[in-house]
Amino acid sequence: MANSETIPLFVLPSGIFPSINEPLRVFEPRYKQMLDDCTLNEGPFGYIAHDPDSESIDGWSQPGTFGVMCSLSDMREQGTNLMFTANAGQRFEVLDVVQSALPSMPFGDIYPTVDDLVEQYVEDQPEGKLYLRAKVRLLDDLEGELSAEDWSDFLHDWAQHIVDVNAMFRNEDVDLEQMLLILEEEFLPYDTASLWQVANAVLDKVDDRQSALGSSTGSDVFSILQRALREKNAQLNFIRALNDAED
Repeated sequence: MANSETIPLFVLPSGIFPSINEPLRVFEPRYKQMLDDCTLNEGPFGYIAHDPDSESIDGWSQPGTFGVMCSLSDMREQGTNLMFTANAGQRFEVLDVVQSALPSMPFGDIYPTVDDLVEQYVEDQPEGKLYLRAKVRLLDDLEGELSAEDWSDFLHDWAQHIVDVNAMFRNEDVDLEQMLLILEEEFLPYDTASLWQVANAVLDKVDDRQSALGSSTGSDVFSILQRALREKNAQLNFIRALNDAED
């Protein structure tokens, strides 16, 4: 299939969006093997959220449908951990998952080496890996633009939400104009990178994050952001009403 390839998968509870650079720590043998392979092959890996509605296979959480290709940078050892930065780029859709060569095992606090685990499967599965892989279809960049007015209005609404959250849960009096200035300095003028960065900060639900990653237009992602912010405000209003009733 055109525009498809097989890549390593880094499966976490929450995914990532294009243009995000995220520091990560790896201690599991499967992901140490993945990083070694990516480094040797000078290739990317797929950063993807797990599918909470999917049953695990051989004890491994299964990936969602949409993820992001990531390159590696700043990789270094820190004790038994590998520290690195995931630099998110092009989106992809999972077409088929290649399972791990070994089932998940309870190692406790001490993990075996990658080589020790590879010895358990290499004779029967010489092409096998400890980590999940997937055949994926690369997605095109988002189409369309948002109006400057719509984007500015959303940043104002988001700033107001942040002020309300701080007032309700932290008893902090955050100035709206100051918060808006911070957001405008970070996310104006509008571009696709800003849209993804805001999505990474605003969207909490796996379903919303997956829907955004699978969108074809900037307007689709923006609609998901607007709905998510409305839901957050509705939750705040509900909590505020409960507090008022108790008073």
